[in-house]
Amino acid sequence: MTTEQVILDRFRYRCHIAGSVQPGYGMRAQAIRYGQPEHPGVDIDAGLAAMVEKGWLKQNPAGTWYYLTPDGAEQVKALRPTA
Repeated sequence: MTTEQVILDRFRYRCHIAGSVQPGYGMRAQAIRYGQPEHPGVDIDAGLAAMVEKGWLKQNPAGTWYYLTPDGAEQVKALRPTA
């Protein structure tokens, strides 16, 4: 899995628990990094920065929360199931 896929998969999991994938859904950076041990060699911080640059995520000023943009929500919805 690519770094972006790992992050999107984490959003998909958390959005599923919340009920659906919606723009504006937010996650703490710490919660996004939670699954990193399962993916050695994946640089979550670099992936988050790239996704902000692409416009898929918005970051709060402190850098502690990330929110799905409409484009990011579409990327989550398009992600193929991993299992």
